[in-house]
Amino acid sequence: MKTSKILTIAILLLGSLFLSCESDDVSTPPPMVCDNPQIYTLSTTDPYSGLTNINTNGSDETLNWVASGVVVPGGLGTAISNSSTSTYNFDNESYHYYNFQSTNFININSNTTFNNIPLSGGSLNYKYNGITYVSALGKYFILGVDVSGTITNGTIGLFEILNINTGTVALTPTVTIASYVVPAGMETLFLEYISIATDNNDMIYAVSRTDIMRFNLTSGTSLHAVLPPSLAGVALEYYGLEYNNNWNALVAISHAYSGPEISIVEINPASLTINSTSANLNLDIPNFYTDYYSSTLSCDEDTYFISTRSANIDTDFYTIDISGGVSTIVSPSITNSHETGNYYFGLESNGNN
Repeated sequence: MKTSKILTIAILLLGSLFLSCESDDVSTPPPMVCDNPQIYTLSTTDPYSGLTNINTNGSDETLNWVASGVVVPGGLGTAISNSSTSTYNFDNESYHYYNFQSTNFININSNTTFNNIPLSGGSLNYKYNGITYVSALGKYFILGVDVSGTITNGTIGLFEILNINTGTVALTPTVTIASYVVPAGMETLFLEYISIATDNNDMIYAVSRTDIMRFNLTSGTSLHAVLPPSLAGVALEYYGLEYNNNWNALVAISHAYSGPEISIVEINPASLTINSTSANLNLDIPNFYTDYYSSTLSCDEDTYFISTRSANIDTDFYTIDISGGVSTIVSPSITNSHETGNYYFGLESNGNN
């Protein structure tokens, strides 16, 4: 069983504290007992061109945000779209975000330093997106797709990040998907919509719209599947992938603009099929932008959080009680809050990644 203790990330500019939970036994996944559950995020007043400061923010699980400091003065100079691409290392208390548009990592470390560094190394044939930290291995990984235009074009590979603070990626993938390649011309779209999760032992999962994948880091094997439309035949796309250790299952958002329809689903990690789904929650989650959202689970993994762009640059937050399983989600299970004048992205709990 994991236990936890309070550690601190001291953000230099304002000296404010990020309090967090650290695992003492990385071989046993959560459920965790957190002394001080926290949610971390980045924010900007200009998500479209990225020309204003990127700030870091912290909150308890009530989402009462406190700005902690500027981590990228002047912004990245590119859009902050496709922003569910962050991870949290609860072993050394550090937060990491990867921006697909600029190919930059933003790192906030427990030794009171932070940086904004471009991706380096890797294969010149690949583009990358979607990062995760695997606690049992003490390693970071990023997903890539071959865009070389050669016979290997469209190959999906999982690459180790050799040093996240320098942005250095391995030259060759650790595991590739053997049974599927991304169709020519769809590589960028595939990467833009990547969402990635881990069981924190040796499995990494990723979803891009309807394609779902599993990478086994021990055996070096992989699996690809296609997630289904709704029972009514509505074409669904899937976002916000998280691994729930209480269930040993994946949690995600299923979404369709037609209808419109938005549900929370449980996915079997062995077969990559849907175990169960909630009712259509469109009345309770009326705003969801697939280009501008992020998600995370609470420290005890009984709550699923969504942030999404609202009108202009505002942010809507949805807090969903999933403690009884996704099929039990009803209107009282969902609360929402709103932040004006800032787009919040890269949600991460200090209890999981």
